Amino acid sequence: MKKVIASLDLSKLLGPVVVVIGASLFSAGSVQAQEVSGRMCAISGFLSFQAPLEKEDAWHEVYGEASISACVDENGPVDGAEAQVVISGGGIANCALQSFSLFQSVAWNYGGFDFVTLEPAVSERAPLGAYKGDVLIGEFINNQVITTLFNKEPVSTLSCLLGIEPLGTFSFSGVQIFVDKTSDSEF
Repeated sequence: MKKVIASLDLSKLLGPVVVVIGASLFSAGSVQAQEVSGRMCAISGFLSFQAPLEKEDAWHEVYGEASISACVDENGPVDGAEAQVVISGGGIANCALQSFSLFQSVAWNYGGFDFVTLEPAVSERAPLGAYKGDVLIGEFINNQVITTLFNKEPVSTLSCLLGIEPLGTFSFSGVQIFVDKTSDSEF
């Protein structure tokens, strides 16, 4: 079975779909970013789990690093705004769903800093990579943060769900949006 999964290059098959979905979300976010006060950026990195994720729920410590780039705000592109991100926390998770409580420190290349709390985007459980939260300290204090991360290696999630190989690292790219809570009550 492992050879069958390995020979399927699902990333080539699913890659264009993920790119289209990601581009659609980024485009939709760009339009939304022009209607509210805030900043939307591309984010890319990894999350590592103390014990690899498996089909069954278990407690996991999480550590990750990411880079933020290609930011836009209500005025258009934000030239040169980039950041290094460190993520840590823990919670219950399996191959597909999580209830992590995460902390994220964002060090902007121009000297700004933000400290963010993240939790599942919907209810108490959400897909791995779907988070919402708040900026507690920093440049975007009192902003809400919405994060959507896509697995760069979707076959690893499939292998985990099928019980073939646990998921030790979630390599991702996606979008992170910092939204001023006072500019739009729907966020």
